[in-house]
Amino acid sequence: MLDRNIENQLVNNPLQYRSILTIPKNIRIGLELELESINPEKVYNLIRKQIGTHWLTKTDKSLIKGQSTEIVSPVLTNNKNCWEVLEKLGELLERIKPTFDNCSFQVNFDGSLLPTAEERLIFLKLYAFYEDIIYRFSKGENEHYRDSLDTYASPIILSLKDTLYFGEDDKDLILERFNNQKRYGISFKTQKKDLIEFRTPNGTYNPILWQNYITLFYYLIMCVVNRKYNIQELDSYINSYSKLNILESYELPREEKALKLSKQIFLNQNDRIYFLHQYLRK
Repeated sequence: MLDRNIENQLVNNPLQYRSILTIPKNIRIGLELELESINPEKVYNLIRKQIGTHWLTKTDKSLIKGQSTEIVSPVLTNNKNCWEVLEKLGELLERIKPTFDNCSFQVNFDGSLLPTAEERLIFLKLYAFYEDIIYRFSKGENEHYRDSLDTYASPIILSLKDTLYFGEDDKDLILERFNNQKRYGISFKTQKKDLIEFRTPNGTYNPILWQNYITLFYYLIMCVVNRKYNIQELDSYINSYSKLNILESYELPREEKALKLSKQIFLNQNDRIYFLHQYLRK
């Protein structure tokens, strides 16, 4: 149970759209927004006229043919103009009312943030340790898992479990499972560009949630960069994981574990409160 101080902060600090985030200004971000139940040509024209020609729309074979599109951002950085554009985009999408039954919201960061195989493997373990928290946090305003989740953003924990006793020379072999694929909620793209891609369980047109996703995923990466983890704790948790109905288990609220994650990765108290707001749905 959360203490009274946290409860009061949640009450007194409702989720709001921010003009700037706490992440560094030079961090390069790429976004991909999948939409269904829309006219793709109409979306293409709206994006070009109201958002800019440097934003792209394209088809995605995982979505409903002829009734869907994927919006791809240019490289974004943490500045006021960026967040003004994204706020405008969110308002635009809200007006056309897309659905997200098969859709994801995807965030890409430079792979140079985790340059070594060792760092990427540790990051996968940290992600798996908090995967139950991340999935519940990332369900969007509709609060459900998309229909194609098992195919395009399934959990990674069991896939990591059978690699714990691989040798030191097998890091690259383990990472191959997560390179250039769309099966899991996390992927390392190493073709054309080196990227770390997060694939959420459900899409959304809410720009407040977009900001929260970006903030969470960046600081999760930084947790590895700054060595704020206990590798024995991560290995032990993954090794002992035995739940068969993973997504049902991930749906259960775990307040203490969510609070632990917020303290482990965020330095800014507002970031912690925004994360808890979205996770607890308060």
